[in-house]
Amino acid sequence: MEFEFSVDENETPPPSGFDLGHIDVRGSDGSVSSRDRGPGGAVMIYLTVTLLLDGLRTFLAGKARSYESTAVDSSFSLTFTRSRDGVIATSCRGSLVDRSSAAGVAAAVHAAAKRFADTHLEQLPSDDAGREDLEHSLAEFSRFVNRLR
Repeated sequence: MEFEFSVDENETPPPSGFDLGHIDVRGSDGSVSSRDRGPGGAVMIYLTVTLLLDGLRTFLAGKARSYESTAVDSSFSLTFTRSRDGVIATSCRGSLVDRSSAAGVAAAVHAAAKRFADTHLEQLPSDDAGREDLEHSLAEFSRFVNRLR
């Protein structure tokens, strides 16, 4: 399973924590992208990645059977469903994308968020709220992923 987060190529400077971007997800059973929703499919990417990290961490650490992560300023969403054997099914609008272990899903999201942060966070002002929130959420998620290993 692989996630990719990106800033939309049409964003105009200066960079902001409210910039638009896209989510691409590829798995063993299919792929989905916020790009599939047409020209208006972009999401507020920094805020969306933050919400995904926080919500997914809570879901994976808990006992809930499912969690839906809806992108900020978009109708794009991913649903994560836990089966009885602990496997996490990732789907979008009812279409299965992947079935992986909780550790596998966490590792895939973590790797993508880290790549995104390493590439884009330095471009935002140090006091940008979107940057601060993502830095905090990524640090929390990193600690969580390390406990799963």
